[in-house]
Amino acid sequence: MSYARKYDEFQKRGAEITAISVDTPEQNKAMIGKLLLPFRLLSDPDGDRAIKPYGVWNEQRRIAVPSIVVVAKDGTIRYLYKGQDFADRPGDAEVLDALSDGISDGTR
Repeated sequence: MSYARKYDEFQKRGAEITAISVDTPEQNKAMIGKLLLPFRLLSDPDGDRAIKPYGVWNEQRRIAVPSIVVVAKDGTIRYLYKGQDFADRPGDAEVLDALSDGISDGTR
């Protein structure tokens, strides 16, 4: 799924997309410009603010595990998908369904 291409669909469902990486704010800004991302890309270089609390930190490599996390407005995790690599992503329907369904765990 390209979340940038499906951005309107997420907005229709009342969702806000925010990406988080271990890269610096400058690197993220360049990535937003290069990929023309319509959503925020935040920096969490040590993983302490969001990556580790969501349980998607690879301590050995000191990076985030490629993941999709759907968080409800009350802060509860509605969906969690942990990929094996950067190309391992759930299908469009699975993520979009998580916006209206109950709690789901897509962990592999």
